[in-house]
Amino acid sequence: MQDCRRNKPPRLAVTGGIGSGKSTALAFLRELGAATLSSDSLVHEALQEELIMTAIGEHFRGTLVHGRIDRAALARLVFDDEEERLWLEGLLHPEVRRRIEAWAAAQSALTHPPDLLAVEVPLLFESAMADLFDAVLLVTAPVDLRRKRTAAKLGKEDFERRAAQQMSEDEKAGRSDYVVQNTGSAVRLCEDLADVYADVLAGGPRRNGSGMRTGAGGEGTGR
Repeated sequence: MQDCRRNKPPRLAVTGGIGSGKSTALAFLRELGAATLSSDSLVHEALQEELIMTAIGEHFRGTLVHGRIDRAALARLVFDDEEERLWLEGLLHPEVRRRIEAWAAAQSALTHPPDLLAVEVPLLFESAMADLFDAVLLVTAPVDLRRKRTAAKLGKEDFERRAAQQMSEDEKAGRSDYVVQNTGSAVRLCEDLADVYADVLAGGPRRNGSGMRTGAGGEGTGR
């Protein structure tokens, strides 16, 4: 197999829709030996940066309270307003990208770097960050199961709205190197991820049409 990797260690993006089990997959990859990072944590960090807080506070009045962004108020303002959501993403996504690159560079510079870098990026394709990675793993599940997993946090209406703001699962699958169906046991999910892990280390495909499609993995936490 031709090694198409550009980075050492190779970088694997973990993406998927709401309730697919991305966070569970990331945790399993960490157990397998990967250094891991969640882009959600980077968003939280960015929202504490003074320049970003100022920009958001000026654009969205009432969201900067006692020197901190009221994330709940911000979410309400952008949830049903595509123009405002795109403005916020335009501010945050470049910062998240910069932080991913800085983290990956720091990992690569370690005396004993990890074998693999895995980063959870829910809006990987929507934010045009796929080029940062050597391979993309999509964690997916049927919509009814994903809705069930998130029922405690999101009503059906909120789930549908959020899902509508994301690229369809079929389109994401077509752009991914590896697709894991997260519908069975946690053991199966870990086994599937171990196969992906090994294939990436062996120089697995980068969106060349020969990506791995796996069967039912575990339900996990649904994140």
